[in-house]
Formats: sequence, C-alpha cells, structure tokens
Amino acid sequence: MNSQFQPFLRFLKFLFPYRKKQIAILILSGISVLLGLLPPYLSKLVVDKGIINKELKTFIILGLIGTGVFILNGLINVMTNFLERGIRLKVHFDLNKKVFSHLQVLPLDFFKDKSTGEHMFNISYDIERVVDFIVSILEDLIRIFPKLFFILAIIFYLDWQMALFSLVLAPILYLPAYYFTRRMRKILEELLSNSQNIFKRLEEVFSNIYLVKAFGKERTEIRNYLRILITNIKISLKNIRLELSAGFAGGSFERVIIGLITLFGVYQVIRGRISAGTLTAIMIYLTQLIGLQNNIAFFFQRRAFGMVSCRRLNEILEEQPLVFNVKVANRIVLKGLNIQFKKVNFGFRAQEYILKDLDFNIERGWIALTGSSGCGKTTILNLLLRLYEPWKGDIFIDECNIKDFNPGFLREQIGIALQEPFLWNDNIENNIKYARPKATRGQIIEIARLTGVEEFVRDFPKGYETVIGENACRLSEGQKQRIAIARALIKRPKILILDEAMSSMDSASEERIIARIKSILEIYIVIVVSHRLSTVTTCDLAYFLKKPDTMVVGKPQQLLGEDDEFYNLFAAQISEPLSKDTTIATN
Repeated sequence: MNSQFQPFLRFLKFLFPYRKKQIAILILSGISVLLGLLPPYLSKLVVDKGIINKELKTFIILGLIGTGVFILNGLINVMTNFLERGIRLKVHFDLNKKVFSHLQVLPLDFFKDKSTGEHMFNISYDIERVVDFIVSILEDLIRIFPKLFFILAIIFYLDWQMALFSLVLAPILYLPAYYFTRRMRKILEELLSNSQNIFKRLEEVFSNIYLVKAFGKERTEIRNYLRILITNIKISLKNIRLELSAGFAGGSFERVIIGLITLFGVYQVIRGRISAGTLTAIMIYLTQLIGLQNNIAFFFQRRAFGMVSCRRLNEILEEQPLVFNVKVANRIVLKGLNIQFKKVNFGFRAQEYILKDLDFNIERGWIALTGSSGCGKTTILNLLLRLYEPWKGDIFIDECNIKDFNPGFLREQIGIALQEPFLWNDNIENNIKYARPKATRGQIIEIARLTGVEEFVRDFPKGYETVIGENACRLSEGQKQRIAIARALIKRPKILILDEAMSSMDSASEERIIARIKSILEIYIVIVVSHRLSTVTTCDLAYFLKKPDTMVVGKPQQLLGEDDEFYNLFAAQISEPLSKDTTIATN
C-alpha cells in the first residue's frame, strides 16, 4: 500500500463509531444525486411536449413535478448537512482527545525539539483539516463520481453521437485541475510550515514580552514578525497564481469545449436527428458535468490539504511515548526510608553521558544536592520522577524498583518546587491546590501560612481569589516561588524536592520557611538543590555530584574543609579563607 495513504486510513478509522450516521449520509447523498438528475430530463419534456406541442396541462404538471423534486432534494440536503456537521463535531472531539492525550505521554525531549506555538498549530489547524478531509471524502465520492457516470449514461440514452462527442472532449476539462493540484501540493506544505512559524513566533514573543520590553526590542520583534508575514505572503501569492492559472485554464477549456458541443448539437437539431428538448436536456446535463469539474478541483485541493495534515499529525502519533517497563504497576505507598541509585547511566545523546555508572544512597532527612551548573542535578530528579528512563541501571525507593511503581501514583507522593514556578493564569487558591484538587480552604490557608503566602495574600482585595495573570505577572518572583512551594506541600508528600525553589527569596525568608517545614510537616526525605551555601549548611548531608560517575557525600562543613572542588563551588560566598581543619560557621 502506498505509504502516503496509510496516515489517511489511520484517521479514517475515527469515522467507525459513527458508521450508522455515515451510512445514512451516503444513502441520502445518493438519493440527492439521483433527484438532481431529474430536472434536465423534465426540461426536455417541458420543451418537447409542453412548449412545442402547446400543451398547457402537461406544462403545469411537469412544472409541479419539478418543483416537488426541488423541494424534496432541498430537504434531503438539509438532513445530510445536519448529520454531517454532527459527525464533524464528534470526530473533531475524538481526534483532539487522541492527539492531546498522546502529547501528554511523550517524553520531555519531544517538547524540547518543538515550540509551544508549533504544537498549538498542530492541534488547531491540522486537526481541522484532517477532520474536514475524512468526514467529507466519502460523501464527495458519492456526489461526484457516480453523478459523473449517470450523466454520461443519460446523455448516451438521449443521443449516442452527442454522448460520444462529449465523452471525447469532457475529460479535457479535468486536466487543468489535475495538473495544477499536483503543483500546488508542495506550495501547500510550504505554506503550512510557514503558518506554523507564525504561531511559533507569536507564542515566543507573548511568553517573553517582559524580556522584549526590558531590552527595548519592540522594533526588532516587529521586523522579525513582518519578515515571517512577508514570507507567508510570497508563498500565498505563488498559491494564488496557481489557483488563478487553474481557473483561467479551466474556464478557457470549458468555453471552447461547450462551444464545440453546442455547435455539434445545433447541427444535429437542424438535421432533424434530435429534438430541441433533447438538445436542451443534454446541454443542462453538460452544464452539471462542467459544474462537477469545479467540485473535482475542490476535491483534489481538499485532498491535498488533508493528506499534508494527515501526514503531519501522523508524525506526532508515531512518536513513541516514554515506555514504562512496569512489571506490576503497583500503587505502592512510600515510607520514605531511602533512595538508591545503582549503576545508573543516562544522557540525551548517544555516548554523551550525563550520569555514568552512578551509585549513591539517600537516607531519611534533609540532603543538599550540589554540583556545578549543568552537571546533572536536575537530571537526577527527573529520573527519580520517571520523567526520563535510565539507559542502564536501576533506581530504588524503600528497596522497591521504581519500575514496579505506578508512575502516576509515585508522583502523587513526591512534591516538587522548581526555580521557575510554572503557575497558571488562575487565582492563587487554584494554583496551590493544583496538586491536590480536593484540598479544603483550611488546608490551603495552613500551607499558605507555612510558606509565607499568607503574608502577601492578605494585601490583595480578593485574597486567595486573586487571579495572578499570564506567567503570574502580577506577582514578584519570590511570591511566585512561595506559591510553588505551597503547591508542592499541599500534597503532604513523603519526598519533597526543592530545586532552587527559594532562589528569589532573601536568606531570612528562606530560613523561616525551612524551619517551619522541619518543625510542622512530617516529610521523610527532602532533597534541596541550591547554590546558596547558607541553604546547603542547613541540611544534614551534602551530595556533591563531582563527575558523571562520582557522588561525594558528607556533612556540608566537612566537605568544605576536605574537598577543594566543593570548597571552590561556594568560595565566593565565604568571607574568610579556611584551612582544611577549620569548622565552618555560616549565616
């Protein structure tokens, strides 16, 4: 089977749940096609028997029949459109659900390769084109090609010489549509790609509008955006030229061929071979045949758009989700006894290791995970959350391999707050209880007091109902981070991860929050990633990722005195030089 049709067949399956309604549409379309063939023949009878023979009664009867056929056909078309639009909405929903659900299970690497704007374009534009294509194609096939066959058969019945003459010339009408559609396909792909770039650029600019304004780059962004728009216009102009050329070629062919057929038909009437009514009917049928030319041109154009979008969406669905080799997929309740990394290997490109045969063990308590920027600290956390899978090796929590955990249930028991809070454009309460939707207002207020959110919420007229805006633009960075920590704590996690989660707060606020968490909440393991020496020294142990295969573990003060690399990592924050045997006291 041709590979270009495989994506189409994949999406055509979305019609299967609605097959009864689709069959009804096809039947109604078939009836509509047959009814559409009656008026030209009725015109023949009106001319030959009603007008030429001057039979008023026959003329009125035929007129009433024609009116009835017209009304019935209109009702059938209304029913068909109603059913088709209903199916279109449902298929659109199903396909949206399929694509969005698949995107959610893809690995993080997939989202790093493409921008948010590109994914938005795929979900909006491509899905719309695919739905239009798969819902309408069967109906188009019924309405166009059988009608083409029946028209030719009726013309043969009316006069075989006219039919043969028309049959020889009519196919020429479809050559422009076929030729120009093939040329337009590459341009359509280019147009879709550039339209996707427009979405991408808009998303990037609006997401980083603060950066644009802070650096005074408004004019630069306007130029960049206009450059993309101009490119889009150039591509669109190419497409317009082809469409106009196709229209001109098709129209010219149509006029010449209809003229030839008319001359031939008039000659047959003059010779007495056919009646004027027969010629009238044949010319009306030929007009319908020419009308089919436009339908066929639109059919091929829709097919071109549809096949391109089918291929693009299929590329997304062909992306492999992050595979969980779950043996049992148990909903194991964490006790927070320990975390073990055993011979773990991982990287983002082949043979480029971020972690290599890494072994270490984390016991209960507060630990600081440190190391130079880009050494793999966040990678360790993502592996623990099973956002990535190790190339080799195993990770254990409470002596259980995390491959045996239900991934969702595992993450429910781990709280995480990041340097970038990633808050929703929603109110403060909903942002906090995002991790625990059923949390009560009392529980939210308790956590808010613990993390210092209560301190600034009371200043807002709407309190916890205050909407914080896109990227929480109405809050300071420190306030955002407090909400993010509250969101992590509302889960009452067994393991808490703070990845530079308080970097935008002053040291005093950070110390208060840490002290409150230690005294009030029962969290078994807390992993703190920080470049602040004051934060690191509040932890029981420091885990220093020195190399991809080396994790040095010890008390922070001990490592400062014994490990030069660890000391150099925080040297700028130490007011006085230290000897190896010096005990560190930090604020």
